[in-house]
Amino acid sequence: MAYLGSCRREDLFVLATELNLKFDKSMTIATLKDLIIGSENYDEELTKNIHSTIVEDRKAREENLRIEEQKEKLRIEEREEKLRFEQLRLDEQKRKYEFELEKLRIQTQSKLGADASKESDTKFLVKEISKFIHRFDLKEDISLYLKLFESQAQRLNIDQENWVSHLLGLLPTEVSHIKAREPDDKANSYEHVKDLLLKRFKLSPEKFRQLFVTHQKAPERTWIDFYHELNTYFNGWIEGLKIDTFNKLSDLIITDQLKRKTPFEFKEYYLDEWANMNSPVQISRKTRRIRTL
Repeated sequence: MAYLGSCRREDLFVLATELNLKFDKSMTIATLKDLIIGSENYDEELTKNIHSTIVEDRKAREENLRIEEQKEKLRIEEREEKLRFEQLRLDEQKRKYEFELEKLRIQTQSKLGADASKESDTKFLVKEISKFIHRFDLKEDISLYLKLFESQAQRLNIDQENWVSHLLGLLPTEVSHIKAREPDDKANSYEHVKDLLLKRFKLSPEKFRQLFVTHQKAPERTWIDFYHELNTYFNGWIEGLKIDTFNKLSDLIITDQLKRKTPFEFKEYYLDEWANMNSPVQISRKTRRIRTL
């Protein structure tokens, strides 16, 4: 009777049905076992074989269901990925269109001012950093945008004392008001305004991780630009989690791989703490705990 030691209740119901035994759905595992073993025509070997077949059939159904759920998950992820790439393509087209419009506007302004000093006009246009960098979008990473701004400002030889006025002209209205309550000496300090922006709009470590994993090279950007963007996202990820040793970095990377391999139901069960789970040992233990439930 050892084969009945760890039986599931639903398996015993099926077994009782196969043996033509009368039972009701309120019966417990113990009463079902007694019913089967105490039946008039009980044959242990035959019953054991039938039970084994029932268990195998159930496991096969569960495995098929798991495979179908995994396939459905992959189909959903593929659809989301296609939608994301399509949105990126549309955003890229929009940026190119806006850039061409801006370039045309600059050319028109240059022609209208042809009667003025050519050298003066050229210097004026060069100082207009807004012609060479897009306006900041709140969905973007502020640290990466500030690096791009600084690079363009240096390339155009703009004095750092004028950086704040140029930067605020590139920010949305609700963001540009950030310096309103600051004293004059700090309100015009680029480093101070930069710190304010980073504190308010800095992305979370999990968002940096997602950007690092999914970031794509824009057609108009160089590979050096792409490298700096990835470097910014990676550093934002590990610095946000205070990863300052090789062992911590090793745990983080291994944990990231474990998260990619864990079943969907595991992530769903720990959804509230998923982003803060950065220990491979913790992930492994929680996975084992899920299996025992």
